[in-house]
Amino acid sequence: MGVTKIDSDLVSKIIELSQDDAITSRPEGVEKLYEEFLKKFPKNEITELTQEQYCLGQGSITDNYCRWIERELQPMFGRYMPGTARGHLLYLQKDGTLYKHQSLSDLSDDDALSYVLNIHQVIIDADVNADITWIDQDNEVYDRAGVDPRCVMGAGRRARLVSIYNPDIILPISSTVHIKHFLKALGLPESEIPPYKNVIQRLLMLTDVYQAIKKEHNLDLTPHQFMSVLYSDKLGIKPKKVTVDASSNDELNEPLIANISNYSSPNQILYGPPGTGKTYSTTWRAVSLADPEWYFELEEQDLAPDDQRNVTKERYDELVSEQRIAFTTFHQSFAYEDFVEGIRAKTDDDTKQISYDIEDGIFKQIADRAANIVTRNKIEGLAEKPKFWKISLGDVWQKELREYCFDNDEARIGWGYTGDLSTNLSERSQQEKDYLKGMGSNDRSSIKDFSENIEIGDVLLCLKDQKTIRAVGIVTSDYVFDTSFKGLAEFHHTRKVNWILRDINFDIYTLNNNTNLTQKTCYKINRFTWDDLAKSLEHQDYSLDSQSISNSPKASKNHVLIIDEINRGNISRIFGELITLLEPDKRKGGTDAREVILPYSKEKFSVPSNLYVLGTMNTADKSLAQLDLALRRRFDFIELLPKPELLDGIIVHGIAVSEILAVMNQRIEVLLDREHTIGHSYFWSLKDLDSDEEQEKELGNIFKRRIIPLLQEYFFSDWERIGWVLNDPSKHNSERFIQTGNISPVISELFDSSIKGLNDRRYHINETAFNNPESYKKILIQPEYKSSDGEA
Repeated sequence: MGVTKIDSDLVSKIIELSQDDAITSRPEGVEKLYEEFLKKFPKNEITELTQEQYCLGQGSITDNYCRWIERELQPMFGRYMPGTARGHLLYLQKDGTLYKHQSLSDLSDDDALSYVLNIHQVIIDADVNADITWIDQDNEVYDRAGVDPRCVMGAGRRARLVSIYNPDIILPISSTVHIKHFLKALGLPESEIPPYKNVIQRLLMLTDVYQAIKKEHNLDLTPHQFMSVLYSDKLGIKPKKVTVDASSNDELNEPLIANISNYSSPNQILYGPPGTGKTYSTTWRAVSLADPEWYFELEEQDLAPDDQRNVTKERYDELVSEQRIAFTTFHQSFAYEDFVEGIRAKTDDDTKQISYDIEDGIFKQIADRAANIVTRNKIEGLAEKPKFWKISLGDVWQKELREYCFDNDEARIGWGYTGDLSTNLSERSQQEKDYLKGMGSNDRSSIKDFSENIEIGDVLLCLKDQKTIRAVGIVTSDYVFDTSFKGLAEFHHTRKVNWILRDINFDIYTLNNNTNLTQKTCYKINRFTWDDLAKSLEHQDYSLDSQSISNSPKASKNHVLIIDEINRGNISRIFGELITLLEPDKRKGGTDAREVILPYSKEKFSVPSNLYVLGTMNTADKSLAQLDLALRRRFDFIELLPKPELLDGIIVHGIAVSEILAVMNQRIEVLLDREHTIGHSYFWSLKDLDSDEEQEKELGNIFKRRIIPLLQEYFFSDWERIGWVLNDPSKHNSERFIQTGNISPVISELFDSSIKGLNDRRYHINETAFNNPESYKKILIQPEYKSSDGEA
């Protein structure tokens, strides 16, 4: 971003303020302070730090690395957004034990410290004169540090480490949100600003602006001075909310050392009346559950509400794309087969034959992803959730074919006279079409599975006999039609395969639910997972290579399933036997861990401890008293009620909208209950409007299209009571929203005089009331009541 793109007046103001010592000067002695830091923690010796030298914690131990970069260096570097010890991945708890980031929990204290220090060292060693954007990419950090993929500190701390050890080059701003704010203020389009997590890329863009201004105007300006100018009140572009620098003498133990091991229940339901933000609340709550460290770091930045909302939504979308957050909505026809697993009928496009496959529901899918913690981590090329395919490489006597496949990392099946199955049927010769047409249904199904349904990363199990497997391979390529193998005719349908085990005699009968393998050349097996297969192989002494499998279990990342409108489904029908497994102690690894055999796949299944279930419930649809008791026992319930105060400051027709909502809800509580009150989000659209005219029109739309229809539903079209909520009885007829009298024609004109005792139940919605200020003002006016003796 060149200086020419920045508003010239803004550049002139930056130059002017850069000469103001009151803005740019540092306290005396900061250079000696920084020299002391470098002496204690030399750049090239970070991996040599002891636990006491690195970790925050234990009030008497204050001379540690983490405290220095959190607080002690603030006089040198300025705004650091000091936060919590969680961001350092390790800290000493009050009882003297070491808190470890959840992904490090299976490591010993020494191994966890070594891991964290290696991550720090590789970031600190980055050559800032070269491209350092790789620091934004977790996998790059893991590779350069030579560690397993577990965790890296948050975006802000990466920027902090880079700036601390390169004070003459890199701007000391660690808030990725603030960096974006400054880039936008300096004229960079938002579309050109990298994503939130790419803090180094953002920081380098802002650093380029600093360097360009410094060079073009020949300024003697340090990165710290430029940052001080950006945050100065006189420049006028600083973020709305900025954390005030804390004193280096502040006690860190309480604000920085909070044990987060029990920060939330694994099963939660947000419940309340409509419009209280339940579905909206699931966004930030799901992010805080799926990635608590990230969310804690975000909260440390003390952002303005809109900024925090936008950044949280960005992270939410990332977690959804990573399949760590899933969303579903319950309804009356939602069933176990949709939620856990069921049988789906499929029709073959070529043969028109119907087959029945077992498909996982959304709960089983995310549970399997969350539980995927042991053996798949190090298998090169293995899919996140691989499918398993039985395959026959020729007949028993065709050893030459099998040896060729194993030696050349391939799998081949016959029926090559069909031609290339990746081409359209219309493009093949008549002879090839006739050959395909004459094949049996099993053979046609085999070549269809092999050419179309097998995916890269799936597992092939090469048959030896009905109970035995001779080889295990990982598919590494798409289907190709290859005629290069000359040993046997027809074996041209080919895929590349990494045969990780060959020439084995693995008994798969028990693992396959005591079911024999069949002679069909290729078909899918649904009865076990990769972890099941790997454990069974090792149990029979077929050890997978140490380069391919990690023998130590790792804590997996948290996953969240959001169930909107959870009370609208038939809980017993949807959860089935799994309702018991949701309890924390009955989840995998719990004190009373349980597992079940699923009815269709016959797989063993348990609920992992790192899967959170987050539901929402509209109490206007069904109260807690009506909710399934089994669900109530196993979930924590968090009530969300209307918050009129969130609408403070919105004035329409000279009336505070928050007061209108509060009074209407008080009346609804008297006439019904608080479960049928009206949520603040019904009026949220008013916040985005600037002119009085727009707000008045929108308020009318809200009452006409949302509030009155909602009240009609609540009171079953009892228009008299609806009028009471709106205080219509105290208004003149022309000001009432609901007009119930003086409706023409009158009853005597409609019915014969012989019909007696009729009550006029008709009503009329007064359209003019939606634009009448008095109609809204008098919602607040209480009617005057008279005493029994007629006195006011």
